[in-house]
Amino acid sequence: MQPRNQLLAIALLSLAAQTDSHATAAEDEHIRQIVQGVLKEKDQKIEQLEARIKQLEQERSGAVAAAPTPAVSSAGAQTPAPLKTANNSKPEPTFDNKLKALDKKINDLKEAAEADGLQISGFFDVNAKTSNSTDQTFSVGSVELDLDYVHDDHFGASTALVLCGNSSNTDYAAPVAVTCGNSGPGGLSGGGTAAGFAVALVDYHLYNDRIPPRGRIFNNQGLHIQAGRFDLPFGSDYQYFANKDRVTITAPLTTSRIQLGGFNGDGVRSYGSFGMFNYSAFWTDAMYADDGHAIGGRLGMAIGQNAYKIHNSNPEGIEFGISHLSELDRNNNIRNTVYGADFSIGYGMLRLYNEVMLLQSHQAVFLDANGNIVPDFSDANTPFGKGHQLGYHSTLTADLENLIKQPIQAFVRYSSWQPSQKLGLDFDGSTVAINDISMLSLGFNYKFSDHVRIKFEYNDALGTWIAERYFDKKMGIAQIVMSF
Repeated sequence: MQPRNQLLAIALLSLAAQTDSHATAAEDEHIRQIVQGVLKEKDQKIEQLEARIKQLEQERSGAVAAAPTPAVSSAGAQTPAPLKTANNSKPEPTFDNKLKALDKKINDLKEAAEADGLQISGFFDVNAKTSNSTDQTFSVGSVELDLDYVHDDHFGASTALVLCGNSSNTDYAAPVAVTCGNSGPGGLSGGGTAAGFAVALVDYHLYNDRIPPRGRIFNNQGLHIQAGRFDLPFGSDYQYFANKDRVTITAPLTTSRIQLGGFNGDGVRSYGSFGMFNYSAFWTDAMYADDGHAIGGRLGMAIGQNAYKIHNSNPEGIEFGISHLSELDRNNNIRNTVYGADFSIGYGMLRLYNEVMLLQSHQAVFLDANGNIVPDFSDANTPFGKGHQLGYHSTLTADLENLIKQPIQAFVRYSSWQPSQKLGLDFDGSTVAINDISMLSLGFNYKFSDHVRIKFEYNDALGTWIAERYFDKKMGIAQIVMSF
């Protein structure tokens, strides 16, 4: 090949290579642009999906106040408008969320304590009353702290520290009183502010290592032997001495009159639950005087009850029991005897509680020259008589939550107190005229959460009357109970 032809061929090959190189670069650039467009569109869709997920999460937590308004982003795609928040970072709190947060904090504290063998609970209540003999509209009823500690497999302790509020005569009108702590000898009584231990005991147990200070002590199977201060399991209302456990606000007349607000004393007791049977036996200081001691107990049977529903106050099943207490003076002579019988039955949303008590006094008491009751006879004293008393109540409760889809419990109660004597002691120790009294109580309570409940109750003495300073024929009461 001629040199000229060779040079021409080389030039043509070089030109073809350059042309092919330019074509390949153009094709690569076109492909790159297509890929970038697809990736950009994919990124926009991912952003929209993430924004939608965040919106749904905030709506689920109840923080969305109004539907979001779509906004156009710089890329031309629609994105949700920012949600209305309290501080541009957290959703606005609601009442339900606050209650849930409070419940969570309380449960976290309890779990931390239980890890060390200690169970903590308690409550306080605030009351409002219509026109009444105490001349108080608002009052703090009581603050109670309950502790239940397990030391090992067989030993433990529990206590209930009670701080009384500023209610006159401890609580409400005397015939429908619910004492702050306990009244009577050795208990908490009187007006003003007081503090003391309603329960403080050491416990030896078999099978069941939980030691509830108050309430339903027969929830779990087991045997307990205890020494200290405690509520006496007499009748059935002892389960509801603490306001957080009571469906009503006030106690029945069997508790406020015959039990002087609720039997409570220092001594020793044993109780246990085996299958459907349960028992309690106690030996304590006197209930009606400053000297002497008391012995007694209760035998009970529960049929068809679910132990896990006891605190709902409306478990199905039947429960009944018989109780006895004998009080002796310092010379071991019987001063008073108290008999009790209780029966309750529940079906569906309804439960009926019945309780009857009879107090028989075996020793006569006398009036001195000032009209005060004294235990001993002398020429200057006047015979007063023996203080026999009969009391009973029937209480019907209805759990309406399944019916009206609201956590409401309604109740109605009729109770009666029939003393044999016509004179009695007022709160200050003076003698006053007394008669048979009856009391109709009705109302309802609403459960905001596991720790907040509000109650409303109306009491009517149905025309009966006694001359005590803090007796009210009619009265309405509202109560908020905060438990923890």
